[in-house]
Amino acid sequence: MASMTNGVDLRTAAAEFDRTAVADVESAAEDERKQVLSQFPLEEWAELPLERYALGQGAPPESGPTYCRLMEFGTPHLGSIKGGSAAKHIMYHHNSGEWRLAAPLRGMDPQEAWAKLRGQFVRAFDAVGAGDFEALDDLEVLWCGQTLVTKSLATYFPQHFLPIYAAEHLRTFVTLLGGEAQAGVPASRTNRQLRELVRTREEFEGWTGQEVMRFLYKHFNPRQRTIWKIAPGERGRLWEECRDGGFICVGWEELGDLGQYQSDTELKQALDAHWPRSSGGSLTLARRLLAFRDLEAGDRVVANRGMDEVLATGRVDDPRVRARHRRAHRSLCPRTYRPCWTPWSARGR
Repeated sequence: MASMTNGVDLRTAAAEFDRTAVADVESAAEDERKQVLSQFPLEEWAELPLERYALGQGAPPESGPTYCRLMEFGTPHLGSIKGGSAAKHIMYHHNSGEWRLAAPLRGMDPQEAWAKLRGQFVRAFDAVGAGDFEALDDLEVLWCGQTLVTKSLATYFPQHFLPIYAAEHLRTFVTLLGGEAQAGVPASRTNRQLRELVRTREEFEGWTGQEVMRFLYKHFNPRQRTIWKIAPGERGRLWEECRDGGFICVGWEELGDLGQYQSDTELKQALDAHWPRSSGGSLTLARRLLAFRDLEAGDRVVANRGMDEVLATGRVDDPRVRARHRRAHRSLCPRTYRPCWTPWSARGR
């Protein structure tokens, strides 16, 4: 029986999918994977220091990005784990100066907590290397960061895991392919279940993990696409710069690079420091800014001037958000349009 979702036939969609179009993305993903393996070789994990793992420590540039920063922000072609809470990293250094630890690690000092977490990563890597996938279920600390852990396993062992990491998405795809999705199991196990289902489908014979991932998200994306309405400055005063530069932007120079904020709470604190207002309002604004920061390729944007004019519609081409420094200017309030931007392709109304 053919699988159908939203009126799309799986077999027909697979037959029509242009696998050659994934070649450039797949090459970029492999380059990113080699970067991870070069900077964080499997054989060095047993002695990996905490300062090379955790977010929020302000490591010197010569040391390179931490493992968590590289996996969340520096390897987009391997599959995204951006957005949401920094809790996905199991432990991280908060900008308040405190260490935030997952429940199984609470009460430990940072080095003790790291020794336990690192030990479970090493046990997971050793288990997969030995083909003992069931052993992953017993690593309770790693349950607290399933997206990071599953991406780590898929990066080091792409022959055993698909580049899909969100538990909800994995369950959706398992059901799509005729499997019975289980709740309450690690995402890594559901990933393996999906991989086995893919191997049984003749539609995917000879396909790579990247091809499968790109196909599933293209035709059966479980994410809800949001259409963003963004005014490029008051009365559209920055529209020509955005249009000519191929980007759309939000944010304010006082906040710096939005990539530095590990959670909506951290960004709220920065907003409150510059523009005191009701806590609810700042938290709402923080969440919107981080959601914009974490746009996905294919998301839609509408650029407007005032309440009655659409300047253009656009589609996000590159989800990586960067800081772009323009002329020095101190904005007076958060309504002023400032320079955090993301590349897009604009179309006239």
